Amino acid sequence: MKFAIYIVNIFLICNLLSSEAFGQQANTTKNTVKPVLLPRGIDTIPVPTKPLGETERFSQIQQQTLSDSIEQPYKISKDAVQDEVIYTSKDTQWTDIENKRIHLVGQAEVEYGPIKITADSIVINMGESIVEAYRLMLKSNEDSPLPTFVGEGNTFTFSRMRYNFDTKKGEVFDARSQEGEFWMVGTRTKYISGPTDSLGVKGDDRIYNADAIITTCNHNPPHFGIRADKMKFVPKKLAVLSLAQVEIERVPTPLFLPFGFFPLIKGKSSGLIFPSSYDYNEQFGLGFRDFGYYWPISDYADLQITGDVYMRGTWGIKAATDYKKRYGYTGNVELGLRTDVLDNEQTGGKIRNRAFSIRVRHNQDSKAHPFIRVGGSVNFSTNRYDRRTNFSARSQLENTVSSNFSYQHDMPGTPFRFASEFRHSQNIQTGIMDITLPNVTLRMNTIFPFKPKNVTKEHWSHNIALQYNSELKNFVKIKDSLLFTPTLVENLQTGIAHRASLNTSFRVLKYFNLSPSVNYDEIWLTKRYERELLTDINNQIIDSITREIVGYKAPIERFYSKFGAYREFSSGVSLGTQIFGKINGGKGFFRGIRHVVKPTISFGYRPETKERYSEVVNTDTRAKFNKPQEYSIYTNSPFGTLQGFEEQLALNYSISNIIEAKYFSRKDSIEKKIRLFDNIGINGSHNFVNDTMPWSQVSINGNTTILKGLTNFNFSTRFSPYVTDAKGRITNELVWDVEKRPFKFLERVAFNGQFTSTVSFGKIVELITGNSKSNNSTSPTNAPVNRSDRSDSTIDGPAADSKPKKEIVLPSLADWFNNFSFSHSYNFEIRSLQTKDTFIVSSHSISINGSIPLTKNWNLNIGNIAYDIKSKAIPYPYFGLSRDLHCWQMNFTWAPDFGTYSFFIGVKSGALNFIKYDYGQQNATGIFNGGRR
Repeated sequence: MKFAIYIVNIFLICNLLSSEAFGQQANTTKNTVKPVLLPRGIDTIPVPTKPLGETERFSQIQQQTLSDSIEQPYKISKDAVQDEVIYTSKDTQWTDIENKRIHLVGQAEVEYGPIKITADSIVINMGESIVEAYRLMLKSNEDSPLPTFVGEGNTFTFSRMRYNFDTKKGEVFDARSQEGEFWMVGTRTKYISGPTDSLGVKGDDRIYNADAIITTCNHNPPHFGIRADKMKFVPKKLAVLSLAQVEIERVPTPLFLPFGFFPLIKGKSSGLIFPSSYDYNEQFGLGFRDFGYYWPISDYADLQITGDVYMRGTWGIKAATDYKKRYGYTGNVELGLRTDVLDNEQTGGKIRNRAFSIRVRHNQDSKAHPFIRVGGSVNFSTNRYDRRTNFSARSQLENTVSSNFSYQHDMPGTPFRFASEFRHSQNIQTGIMDITLPNVTLRMNTIFPFKPKNVTKEHWSHNIALQYNSELKNFVKIKDSLLFTPTLVENLQTGIAHRASLNTSFRVLKYFNLSPSVNYDEIWLTKRYERELLTDINNQIIDSITREIVGYKAPIERFYSKFGAYREFSSGVSLGTQIFGKINGGKGFFRGIRHVVKPTISFGYRPETKERYSEVVNTDTRAKFNKPQEYSIYTNSPFGTLQGFEEQLALNYSISNIIEAKYFSRKDSIEKKIRLFDNIGINGSHNFVNDTMPWSQVSINGNTTILKGLTNFNFSTRFSPYVTDAKGRITNELVWDVEKRPFKFLERVAFNGQFTSTVSFGKIVELITGNSKSNNSTSPTNAPVNRSDRSDSTIDGPAADSKPKKEIVLPSLADWFNNFSFSHSYNFEIRSLQTKDTFIVSSHSISINGSIPLTKNWNLNIGNIAYDIKSKAIPYPYFGLSRDLHCWQMNFTWAPDFGTYSFFIGVKSGALNFIKYDYGQQNATGIFNGGRR
């Protein structure tokens, strides 16, 4: 009975194929046909009514519905295929009736439920419910895509395969599948679909590979991998290997793994971190760097703990966490501790140098809160931690670091704003730290106390503005080595400052602005500064021959607890205006100059406060050798050194100048403006209560940009109204009385100038060419050189059947240096020494950094290449060379000033980053001898 049903099935399919004869090829290249393999075991088959050549799809449910509608009930065999099978091919289809097979050739496809198979050739065995797929190794399809198998979320590429519709098992040869970062390559693969339980829940698919390799390289064949005789993996969960061996370019290496577990879960997962490098150092011995463990704490944060260990006792540990919450915040925290153990050549013991580092970065999203902001950065280290652990140019050349982390509250509904900050600045060379924690401020927005709510007529008193702010500071100045010692508490100072001002502004005589103001500051402090000369024997300097006292050591300095207040009052009035001048040009290139002058004259008064905050310390008990020194009792307070002021009743003047020019641009055919000087300021004063030297020095400073904004020029100079003596000391004799001129250059330093430039190479090309991008900017920076085959064309033109040629794209010089920056600094002084002007170059240096894509895969990385032209020295050169090896990366770095270098070649992927070779030399001699050699 079953055989008769198969015959009827085959007869129907043959009619649908519309071929001339059974067993002959039917070319359906332009008409894609998708006939159906009907279920086996159907007793009654309805006669098709559609024209031949059209697609027919009959599923089990469709057959049942059709039979019910025409009252032709039939039975379905339990061995029948449960879902419809849809197949098609582009080139050829034919049916082998005797062997019950359908052959598909040319971009063939078969779909059965969630299963989809594409290949060059597919054979469907109707009798056994098996489909076989192959890749035809023809010259015409050498570049054609590999056959693919897609089933319930799993995708394979293969050379040939077999799949059973009934058992849902498949056998694949030369299979390749991707799971996250990993590629699974198996010579022979068995695919078993997960079973479905009584509740309809589908189990995990299982895939078994024989002679398999797991890798992160997507090349076929892979450049490297871990090969095992047996491998089993559950998609998106886990891969398990038997005894495995690392293989590079299909060459086995002596690296074996007794077994292997590789998580295939997408996203982050816990795991070991293999050492990033293996160092050997004459001082530290053999070392392993940056090995540890990684934890994904939650969806918002992770934790990574790594360490360094050297055989001679040096060790370090570092904990780092990154966190992020959408529309909330993002940041990271990094804590580091390092102990270097060195041999003491004098005593034969050990020297231990300990250093630690704290780095915090927190940024709050602007949508997180309407009036509360938290964020900033903390960069805190001791004992040159960065220079011990990192040999980059930045870490070696950086001399200062700072921190600023704050909490701010706008206090809506009030005129006040609240802020609390942590501030820190540190000199890496000296180790001196200035730490302020906390720095609490309460600022009041400017209010107008005499301005009514409903103003009908403006009055000058309405513009009287009141400002107030208070500030609380805990401040300490300390060396980093004494940070966690009692000295920190002894030097800690606390202060509260109150500052208030009252000012207004109104116009007089139509063109002048008159601005009176009153200011009052009061600062409360908990400690005072004291210097004392100790006369005991420990502080005396004794002559070794005469045994007489020849002097005393410097007076000691200390802070002692005592509450005090520092008060300061000042008042003044200023008058200012603006004057515009213009010089018109002709009809040529020059069209004119515009000069804006902003003169301001102010008169101020400040009472004398210096004596109440100053004290004197003797340097010797003997009058002949004593040189008393004056100091402020509030030296190095939280608000700086508060030493008071002498009485001032001064007339101050300042003149600000802006000079612009106008020219005609022939390129754009319009007039354009250029600013010659952004600002030239002239400042000075005359103190009426100073009978000896009432005139102050006259200072002139300014700045501008030249070379189309590439270079900044800043200058400053000072003139003195008084004559200086032969030793360069200023006397009270006016220059006018001697030389009949109002001022003269200071003899020490008369004029300072500075040219600074920091510009990318792409910016230079843009200015030279006048385009926003270089001519070759449309091509990628690292574009390879494509050379077409000249045999495809003749002198008269390309052959009729030749393919379009690829355009030859050569990397231009601008593309090579697109990520390159150039810095130049030139500082000079003009000194007037005894009627002779001397030009002195105080500093002159150039530096470059960036990366140069030499080829598509080669990059030259310039960390710092600088040259000090004045001292003819190269300060800490640092550069490297890198090569992209597809799935591998090769790097070479060299810092010749320290004698350090490193060579690294390893796998790019973090999943298999333990497959690498890292060789380097870290010479730490310069670090422990105070810096660079």
